[in-house]
Order: sequence, then C-alpha cells, then structure tokens
Amino acid sequence: MKRRAKKTAFWGLCGTVLIACIVSFEAPAADLSETGSPLLSIGGAGSMDDQTRAYLQDNVITFEELGDLVQYYNPSYQQLLGSVMPMVDAGKETASQMRSSDTLEMMKESRTELLKAMSEMDPNAASPVEQMAYQQTSAMFQAVNTGIRGTEQGIKAISKASGSIEDQTRDLRAQTLYSLTSAVQQMFIGYHQALASRDLCLAAAELSEAAEQSAETQRSVGMATDNDVLSAQQALLSAQNQIISLDNTLASLRQNLYLMTGFSYDATVEIGEVPAPDLTKIDAMNPAVDITRAINNSYSLKTLDDTLKNSKAGYLTKEERKKEAEDEIRMQLEALYQTVLTNRAAYEAASTTSEAAALAEESSRRQYELGLIGRLQYLQTKAASLQQKMAVDNASLALSQAILDYEWALKGIILSEETTLAP
Repeated sequence: MKRRAKKTAFWGLCGTVLIACIVSFEAPAADLSETGSPLLSIGGAGSMDDQTRAYLQDNVITFEELGDLVQYYNPSYQQLLGSVMPMVDAGKETASQMRSSDTLEMMKESRTELLKAMSEMDPNAASPVEQMAYQQTSAMFQAVNTGIRGTEQGIKAISKASGSIEDQTRDLRAQTLYSLTSAVQQMFIGYHQALASRDLCLAAAELSEAAEQSAETQRSVGMATDNDVLSAQQALLSAQNQIISLDNTLASLRQNLYLMTGFSYDATVEIGEVPAPDLTKIDAMNPAVDITRAINNSYSLKTLDDTLKNSKAGYLTKEERKKEAEDEIRMQLEALYQTVLTNRAAYEAASTTSEAAALAEESSRRQYELGLIGRLQYLQTKAASLQQKMAVDNASLALSQAILDYEWALKGIILSEETTLAP
C-alpha cells in the first residue's frame, strides 16, 4: 500500500505542476551580474555544455529552443526534480557507503580469520577446553557471518528501493517535461496568433478612422446623417478597444512565456517567430505504422498497467481494458492525422487566396499614389489583404500545432488528455 500511495502522489503532482507554475510561482529578480542574461538561476542548468548555455542565453526565445529552456530553467520542472531526485541519490549514496564502509570490511576480515582458526581446530577433540574453544569460535563466526549477510541484504534493499523510486519517477519526469514543453509551444503559437490579430485590428482602426472622417465630410455637405457619423465612431472605438484587449492578452502571454522558460516576468527578451510548417513531416506520417510507437510510449497506458497490476480483476477483464485503451489511442492518433490533413488543405487554400489579395493591394496602392482612388478605398483593399494574410498566418500556426500534436502523440502524450494541464 505504501508503494502504491507513493506512485499515486507522484502522478498527482504531474496534474498540478503546470498550474502551479503560473498560479503560485513568484519569480525573483533577474541576475545579470555574471552572464548578462535575464535567465533565472533556478538550478538544473549545471549539466549543460557551454555551447548550449550560450544558445539559451542569447536573449531571444526561439521556438526550436523551447524544449531545452523548459528542461533546464522551468521552475516547475526543477521543483519536481528537486523533490524526487534527492531521494534517489540519497538511497544510492547510502548503499554505496554501506558497501564500501570500513565496518563491513572489518567484518569480512574477521570472518576470514575465524574461518581460518576453525580450520585449525578439531571439533571432536578429547579436551573439553578445545571443544569449548571451537564452539565459541564457531558461534562468533556465525554471528559475524549473520551480520555480514544482514548488512548486504540491507544494501540490496536500499539499492532496490532507490531503483524502484527512480523507475517510478522516470516516466513522471519525462511526462512532465513533455507536457510542459507542449504547453509552452501552444502558448508560443497563441502569442503569435494574438499578434496577428493585433495587426489586423490596427488596420481596422485606421480604416475606421478614415471612414469616420469621410462620414463627417459627407455630413457637412448633406450626404450623410448623424447616425452615419455615430456608427463610424462606434466602429473606431470598437477597434481601439480590441487593440487594448489584445495588448493585455499579449502582455499576459509574454509574461507567462518568460516564467515558463526561466526568465523573470519583467524581462525584455525577444520572442522569435514560429517556423513555417514542415510539410515533409506530413508525408512521413502513417497512423497504421505509427500506432505501435504511440502505444509503446503512451503514459496513460503505463499508468493503466500499474493500476491493473494492483487490481483483483481477472486476466480477461484486464486484457479487455488494455485493448479498449489501445483502441482509444488508435482512434485519437487517426483523428490527429485527419486534423493535420484538414489543416494542410486550409493552409494551402489560404495561401492561394492571400497571394491574390496581396496583388490587389499592390494595384490599389499604385492607383492611390496616382490619385485614381481615394484613401478610404485603398485602406479597404489593404485591410482585406491583411485579413487574408492573417488567415494564412492562422492556418500556418494551426497546421504547425496539428503536426506537433501528432508528434507528441508518438512520444506518449495525447494532448486531448492533457488539456487540464495547460495554463
């Protein structure tokens, strides 16, 4: 029961580790004295080489380095390591000390000497004194030998216990690292989606301002009403409010990205772009083949296996539950693959439409510069082009996310199961 309770506690920690990062983590001030980097000195970064450290501390958060930033600097992951690894290390250290201790060596030397002494004695000697000496030597040998066996069994027990804890926490550490990394990747993509929306809102505000000025001009010559002007003013106010709202969203996402990658919340670090989706990865996907890898790596199945080992259910019932869980993963992987295909089609269609809109905007800009059309008409074309560009950006980000979801599934993380972990 104790072992089962420990495992339950470990897996329960994984379900709260992400939330704790955002809700309860209070970032200390950044230390720039040595490295010039605002990365926090949380721990876990000591094992990285100088090249990796320089790569992560260049004051630019790139999409490609998110996994390393989480592994070496994420406060929740470091907290997890700090809570479980000392137990493993302490067990190994204790076993090592016992194995190499002077006491154990002295006991083994004493056993050898006693055994040698017994070999020189006659247990059937006629002299009672010799018989008593042999019996006392034999009793001492048995006592020393029992002590050695007990010590060695203790060493084995401690080694086994620390190994068991290490095995129990290995999957937890990997799952937590994967879950944190996937959450940060989603947040990174979400940041750029909000950024694209802000660009469109800026264009909408510029268009609304021009429309308001046009409405006021038309009203002055009797070609528009007060309601027309009021409607244009409300559209402008709405666009401005959306910009303010998006600025707040971007600030929140930026701070959370900083915290989850080990920076102080008020750092001034550049956030890089999301790479264009790698279409060659899609061509390499094959759910019928990839399902084996997804099942072998599935953390939900590993948890189920642990549960079934302690279950009193019959063999057939256990096998049925495992098959149901594997079938569920198979359906989820196929659904993720279909999402990838759907998003690729949307991305390709949006790209084609955006190219046409960009050509229309360029033509409109030239006409505006030549005085053939007014500013309002040009801004309408510009806004339409930006809207199509945002559609491409969103389609690109959605496709990138879909590809990531599929790749995480192959690593054992089905994101539909992990949504409660996302901050």
